[in-house]
Amino acid sequence: MSRLFLTATMLLLVACEPAPRPAETPDAATPGPAPGSTEWKIANATSAAPAAVAAAAAVLDWPASEGGTMTELRPGTNGWTCMPDIPTSPGVDPMCLDANALQWAAAWQGKTKPQLAGTGLGYMLQGGSDASNTDPFSTAPAPGEEWVGTGPHVMIFPVDAAALNTMSVDYRSGGPYAMWQGTPYAHVMMPVQ
Repeated sequence: MSRLFLTATMLLLVACEPAPRPAETPDAATPGPAPGSTEWKIANATSAAPAAVAAAAAVLDWPASEGGTMTELRPGTNGWTCMPDIPTSPGVDPMCLDANALQWAAAWQGKTKPQLAGTGLGYMLQGGSDASNTDPFSTAPAPGEEWVGTGPHVMIFPVDAAALNTMSVDYRSGGPYAMWQGTPYAHVMMPVQ
């Protein structure tokens, strides 16, 4: 691995102090934005990254239907983009991505091969849940399987996904693993707790 890659990884791990997570249900003692409102979506989305990243990040909302366009909820100034909880998964999984990772996400959503200009970085400090660790387009776990739950983590999106072909895929170990290994969408999942 390159020294730059290791340095970037260490900086991400040191910076992983999540922004406060918005409540999923209203609490009379601590009023806040109504779940599902624009304000709630912004608070939820920005809870995915450290406050220093989230404060100036753009916020996009998921399309109303598959193949639709994302809606800008808030402009940003630091090159990061955050998205609220993915409505089709059972967990709370907002994410924040840098420009290269956002390019990766657009390719994944469009089912095209990512063409990254550089290594992409992402935060999911509230954790996440995926239908499969092997199929990037699975919408539900295979019969007899469960959702792949990962606690708070950092994601690394390499320019060459094949670079992860020898990495562990054991998402239950608590250590870093490759998600969607052997596909153009392979990326590193690095738990931070």
